[in-house]
Amino acid sequence: MNSDKQRLGHNFGRQAAQYDRYALVQRRLADQLIQTLAKQLDNFNRILEIGCGTGYFTNLLRQTFPGAEITALDLSPAVLQAARTRLGEGAGITWLVADGEQELPGSFDLITASSVFQWFTHPEHACRLYWEHLQPGGMLAFTSLGPLTFQELASSFSQVGTRFPELTPPVIPAQGFARGREWGDYLQRAGFSEIFWQDDLWLENYTDAWTFLRAVQGMGATSTSPAFLPRRLLTEVIKHYEKYYRNNGTIQVTFEVIAAEAKKF
Repeated sequence: MNSDKQRLGHNFGRQAAQYDRYALVQRRLADQLIQTLAKQLDNFNRILEIGCGTGYFTNLLRQTFPGAEITALDLSPAVLQAARTRLGEGAGITWLVADGEQELPGSFDLITASSVFQWFTHPEHACRLYWEHLQPGGMLAFTSLGPLTFQELASSFSQVGTRFPELTPPVIPAQGFARGREWGDYLQRAGFSEIFWQDDLWLENYTDAWTFLRAVQGMGATSTSPAFLPRRLLTEVIKHYEKYYRNNGTIQVTFEVIAAEAKKF
């Protein structure tokens, strides 16, 4: 596991106890994905969940497919323990501390993930890996976040950086996320058929910019290469955000939401 993945696992693991308090959009994405899967006519006997987190989506999978053998993996031991605690030891799930971009344990009828793939280092390689580990007729289905996620924050950092060139703004991790059409290309080149992807913008509201930033930190969804932020820079960014993205008593936050599914024949 490379150092970026280790830091990513550490970031989420450190916030495992409070992740669910802040991950409101992530829960909505999981709800949307399970509704899609529940409509499938396929018989998912063996399911692999990549990046199970604290187990919210894992629990939905268990409830929707009670007869399936489920393997749930995550980078972070602390996060995985939170999932095991949520579901209980008798849930009939195999838990693995593992990197979902590395070698996988066997073959599956369904490989799925909610709000995870945006963090991949080599997403095209991951799609090929999943194709190899799916049974013929198997399905890959996931939700992810795209690069327009937190675009208001990215714009605020950029504008402040222009006005104060002596203050170097950081790169927002979301700006490096893959777009929906890129995921479509990755899936096609990996050999998948019946590829579907959809890209939407969800606008969420927070009381103020500080509340939003605390929520991001509270989930652990922060950079794996943290940079020192001068207090002056952060103060100016907050001012810009509040000035240009406050409306009707709240601030706006964009999430670019990607949903994709594909079959192996």
